[in-house]
Amino acid sequence: MRKIGFALLFFLFMSQTVYADFDVQEAINVAKPGDVVHIPAGRYQGDFIVTKPITLQGEEGTKLAGVKNNPALRIENTANVTVENITLSGKNKAIVASTVDGLELRNIQIKDMHTGVHIQRSKNVHIHDINVTGSEGHYAKKGNGVAIFKSEDITIEGNTIEQVQDGIYVEEVKHIVVQHNKVTNSRYGTHFMYTSDAKALFNTYVHNVTGLMIMMTTDILLERNTIANHFDFNGYGMLLYDVQQAKIKDNTIKNNRTGIAMQKSSTIQIEANDFQMNQTAIEGSKASEDTMASSNNFTGNILTARSDPQGFQLVNNYYDDYSGIDLKDNGIGDTPYVAVSSFGQWMVRQPVYQYFVASPSVMLLTSLDQQINKTEKNILVDKTPKLAVKQVSEKNKINVVQMLVGLFLTLSSLWLWKRGISQ
Repeated sequence: MRKIGFALLFFLFMSQTVYADFDVQEAINVAKPGDVVHIPAGRYQGDFIVTKPITLQGEEGTKLAGVKNNPALRIENTANVTVENITLSGKNKAIVASTVDGLELRNIQIKDMHTGVHIQRSKNVHIHDINVTGSEGHYAKKGNGVAIFKSEDITIEGNTIEQVQDGIYVEEVKHIVVQHNKVTNSRYGTHFMYTSDAKALFNTYVHNVTGLMIMMTTDILLERNTIANHFDFNGYGMLLYDVQQAKIKDNTIKNNRTGIAMQKSSTIQIEANDFQMNQTAIEGSKASEDTMASSNNFTGNILTARSDPQGFQLVNNYYDDYSGIDLKDNGIGDTPYVAVSSFGQWMVRQPVYQYFVASPSVMLLTSLDQQINKTEKNILVDKTPKLAVKQVSEKNKINVVQMLVGLFLTLSSLWLWKRGISQ
C-alpha cells in the first residue's frame, strides 16, 4: 500500500512539475495566426498578452493569475481571438481587450477580481457562459462584471454575475444584445449609457439596488426580463433617465420599491408587462405626452402609478383594484380607472413619505381619490380598463369539465350498482 501511495504522489508531483514548466506567453508568441494554444491544467502567473488571431484553450484546472495590479490577460490590436475554458484571478482586471475585431470569450470563471472583463474600441464581440463573482465589500470599492466602452456589434449572453458594482456596464456602444444573463447582489444589473440600438432580453435581475439603469440612450428594447426584489430606498426595477424611443414589453416586474421610473424621457412604450407587488408600479417625471402604458397587468401593487402634472397615458390595462363593472360585456370597464393618488404625488416630491405608504389613512385617501377625484382626471386615467374576462371564461370552462367528470362517475356508479343487484 505504501508503494502504491508513493507512486501516486510521485505521479501527481511529476504532473504538476510538467505543467509548471509550460510557458504560456512563449506558446502564445510562437503560435501562428489561426493556431489553437492548449494550456494544460495548472496555475500560471503573469501579465499575458495576445496580439494575433489565435485561440487560447484551457482545460479543467487551467488558471491564469495576474501579477500585482496588471490584468491577467490582455488582448490588443488584433482580430479573431477566442479564449475558452480558463479560470482567471488577481487583484485588478481579469481580461482587458482593446481594438479587437472579432473576440469570443466563453466558459470562463472569474473570482475575487476588481473587474471581470473590460473591453474598449472593439467590435464583433461575443461573451457567453462566463461566471463572474466579485469580492465582499461596498459597491464603491468594486469594479464591473463585464464593461464595454466605445464599441459596436456586441452580444453578451448566458452569463452569471454577482457581487460586483454593475453586472454589465455599457457606454457609447452601437448595436448590443444582452440576453439570458443573471445578475444578483450588485449595484445595477445592467447599466446602459450613451448607447443606441440596444436590446436586453430574457435576463434575470434579482436583489440588486436597481435592475436596469438606462441613461442618455436611444432606441432600446427591454423584453421578457424578470426584475425582482429591488426595494432599497434608492432602488428601482428599471430607471430610465433622458431616454428616447424605448419599448418595454412582456417583462415580469415584481416586489420592487418602484417597478419602472421614467425621468426626462420620451416615446416610451410600456406594453404587456406583469407588475406584481411593487410599492409603486410606474412613476413618471417629465415624460413626453406620447409615453404610454398599455395592455399591462397590475396586481398587488400599493400604488399603480404616480407622476408630475404632465403625466403619461394609461390604455387598456388590467387593475386588480378597479371596482367598475362591464354591462356591455365587451371586456372593458364602463367607467374610467383613476390612478391619481394625492399621496403618490406628494411622495414624488418627498420620497421619505414612502414609509407611510401602507398606513390606514393613506389607503383611505387613495380610495377617495379614485372615487371623487374630478379635478385631475386628465392625467393617469385609463378610459378603457380591461377586466379579467379571460380568467372568468377559464374558470367556467374548468367548472364544465368538473361537472362532466362528476356526471360520468355518477352514471358509472349507478351502472355498477344495478349490475351488482342483477347478479
